[in-house]
Amino acid sequence: MPRVNLLPWRDEQRRRRQQRFLLCIGIAVLAGGLGVYGARYAIQGMVAEQRFRNEMLRTEVERLDRQVEELQRLESRREHLLARMGTIVELQRMRPLVVRLFDELVEVLPAGVQLLEVAQDGDRIVLDGLAESSSRVAALMRNIDSSQWLRSPRLVLVESASEEASGSARFTIVMEQALHNGGS
Repeated sequence: MPRVNLLPWRDEQRRRRQQRFLLCIGIAVLAGGLGVYGARYAIQGMVAEQRFRNEMLRTEVERLDRQVEELQRLESRREHLLARMGTIVELQRMRPLVVRLFDELVEVLPAGVQLLEVAQDGDRIVLDGLAESSSRVAALMRNIDSSQWLRSPRLVLVESASEEASGSARFTIVMEQALHNGGS
């Protein structure tokens, strides 16, 4: 029987398989490297895009913060102006009442009574004065009580004014101003 040596053919086949295997490994390494590079490139692109969005959002937030500050400043100014307008309206509303108060004081003040001080705090009015006698103070109290514009008189103090002016009395009366709608 003749001897046929198949080893060189098998060696050749093994060498080709090994070359194909190495070629496949090389292609796989190359494909893996390209995949990693592509993924890295894609991720860097997404990161850059996100940074751009973040910067855009930061810019927009700063712009909105400036607008909020401006709105707060304007709101504060508006509140200040409204308070001033309210004060002006209140003063305008009270102007005829002050005039009416003095007119009414002239009406209720009997002869022999002089006022030293008139103080007003809102509706509350305090009269300090001198009267020739206690009966003049009583007459003043009755006149205040019968007035449409003055109400609730309370005598806080009545005392002798001095040794020189015999019969004169110093007095303090607290009362309220009746605020009528309609003004005059």
